[in-house]
Amino acid sequence: MPLDLVLLSAFTWLFMTKTTSFSIPPLSLQTTSNMALGSILENASGYLFPLSPVSSSPLSFTSDPSQPIATARLTALPNSLTYTDTSYFYNVPFGSHSHWLQPWRAYLETVPAKTFLDGVGINMGLERDRADPNLLAQMLSKHGIRNGRFEIVWGAANYHTEKISDTWLRQQLQAAKKWGIRPVILLTAHQGYPTPALYFQRTVTKTAKAGSRTVELDDTSNLIVGRSGISNLTDNWKAEALITAISGKKVTLSKRLPKTINAGSQIEMATFKYLPFSAPGTADYQQTIQGWQKFVGEVARFSSDALGTTNIADKGFDLEIWNEATIFGSEFLSIDNYYDRPPVKYDQNSIWTNLIKATADYVKVHPAQFSGVKISNGFASTSEKIGASTLPKSINAISKHPYASRLTYPAQTWGDTRIDALGQKTNFIPSYSVLFPEFFGTALSGNNLVRDFGLFTEEINGVKHGRYARVIDRKVVPTEVWITEIGIAPTKDGFNQPSASNPAIDRQNGLILKAKTTARYYTFYLNKGVTKVQLYSASAGDAWLGIVQDNFLDYAKTNNVYPKEDRSYVSPALKITGRIVAQMKRNLDPNLTKTRQLQLDSIRDTHNHLQFVGDGTAAHPNLYNRDVFAFLPYQVNSHRFVIPYYVMTRDVTKNLPPEQFTIQISKLKAEGATVSVYDPMHDRTVPISIDRRGRYFLNLTLSATDYPYLLIIQEREK
Repeated sequence: MPLDLVLLSAFTWLFMTKTTSFSIPPLSLQTTSNMALGSILENASGYLFPLSPVSSSPLSFTSDPSQPIATARLTALPNSLTYTDTSYFYNVPFGSHSHWLQPWRAYLETVPAKTFLDGVGINMGLERDRADPNLLAQMLSKHGIRNGRFEIVWGAANYHTEKISDTWLRQQLQAAKKWGIRPVILLTAHQGYPTPALYFQRTVTKTAKAGSRTVELDDTSNLIVGRSGISNLTDNWKAEALITAISGKKVTLSKRLPKTINAGSQIEMATFKYLPFSAPGTADYQQTIQGWQKFVGEVARFSSDALGTTNIADKGFDLEIWNEATIFGSEFLSIDNYYDRPPVKYDQNSIWTNLIKATADYVKVHPAQFSGVKISNGFASTSEKIGASTLPKSINAISKHPYASRLTYPAQTWGDTRIDALGQKTNFIPSYSVLFPEFFGTALSGNNLVRDFGLFTEEINGVKHGRYARVIDRKVVPTEVWITEIGIAPTKDGFNQPSASNPAIDRQNGLILKAKTTARYYTFYLNKGVTKVQLYSASAGDAWLGIVQDNFLDYAKTNNVYPKEDRSYVSPALKITGRIVAQMKRNLDPNLTKTRQLQLDSIRDTHNHLQFVGDGTAAHPNLYNRDVFAFLPYQVNSHRFVIPYYVMTRDVTKNLPPEQFTIQISKLKAEGATVSVYDPMHDRTVPISIDRRGRYFLNLTLSATDYPYLLIIQEREK
């Protein structure tokens, strides 16, 4: 196709019927009068990325950072003419999904390798006496883990002093520091231990039937109306039914009993230091908020003391506020959850914003306690309603927990709008099954996470989402995204269920699956804009989500010296992580922040292998493997690039044999550059051929599979 026709087709994305406003980070713009292909925009992180080819006239520019630097009307392309295409993002509005359009291909960044190295993380919290924390941290650190998540519940604080003195947690934090792992400390008030409390038992003296509001006890002394209650009636939930009145040995409850309690039964009870969060502005609410702020300060004191950083500028830890509020464990967020006749009518979800603000307010008043500490809004982990624009300045990030589940189409298609390959509404649904790590980076989710970690700003229901969506005092304040839980279990949806006939093979298959997903999680998300990826979890078991092998945890339970020969103890997931990390670290320039944007000009193959079959039309084509070819460049130093690449298969439980692709990469100093491919799963080199070489481009034929190979480009140094 002649170049002028290619450009004309590409420019059509400016003229469309659907209006979507977007913004690009307001920094320097290098342009010509025609906005030629390859024009470069420098974003606030210092990365360079190509501005999609556009005509200059529809664009408007402003020096006001509170306004979009560029706005346009976007249209669908019949097919993406380049690897990156903004229509992949904008043609899939919030609440809709597409089997063809790939939001993660709306932009391409070359990310500093140090960003990858600092972002590799895991959930580290150990059950008491499960293993020696020092050995666990050594195993993780040796294989590239650089940040670890731990949890402190408010109920860990002493009822009388409100101090934390958890020696087991202290040991774990100290082990993490020793081995270079930065703790991320999750603060919650989980309903199981929601606040400083007194725990005790009482005996029921008369059978209390299900549905009753009264219970007779052997002793009612020291019970406090409104703060004492019966625990664990339906779940791990302390003081689930609060006492509203005491008459002799009889107590009246805030809710009816869900089950009969027989005479002579011992029941668990608790007395809260602070009441559950209530209506804003009330005295009870204010007291609980102040108690929470005191807890935040105590966590900072305890953590700094454990890490030995009290008098150091960087306290050496980060914080996450709350965990999965929409899923479980969050009853303490509203007093109404403790009553079957709510005592107050108010917006219960207001606490999501108010608790973050209260935390930010405390940090602002006590900056010395939090120097060097980054804080993430964990309420966002399972909610799409929280965007960057909602955060106070002292909150640095939002958290996400993008656990993928198997979906089989068309049977499991939900009712939102479906978008075809041309960006139009459709009723056609291809037949295939999906389970893969990057699900929430694609348009298969009605709320793809590119909206939050990507370059573009989008307003949804009055909330602006995107890495650069937050503007405070007319200045853009970049917002990080932390993935603080993620994983796919080998036993997911029946895959690799342990069998009596061959349990060893079943276990090994599961470990290999986790190696594939681990490599894809880290290389994909840390390249597309996420700054921490913390797998769940270190000690969750070989058959489930565990990344550290069970045999090593067993060893670390009875030994306190790291094994001289550890090969049999290292999981495939840690091996592949360690090998990728080693390549990223080789000749690393830790001060590199401004990278050179590589460009993937073309992808070709001769095999036409695919992920699903369409109906033969341009609107519903086959989804070919080349369409989901992930190209994820990292820059190690001024002349070295490490580029994970792979086929983003839709069913990670099915192995993909290596297959050939021909790609062209530009923006390189290609003359004299050496090129190699490394397979981190099997620790070996993979053949590659240089078909053509120009001054600034390489045309390569290489093989790819369903986990990352590393394309390593070393430019000639002058």
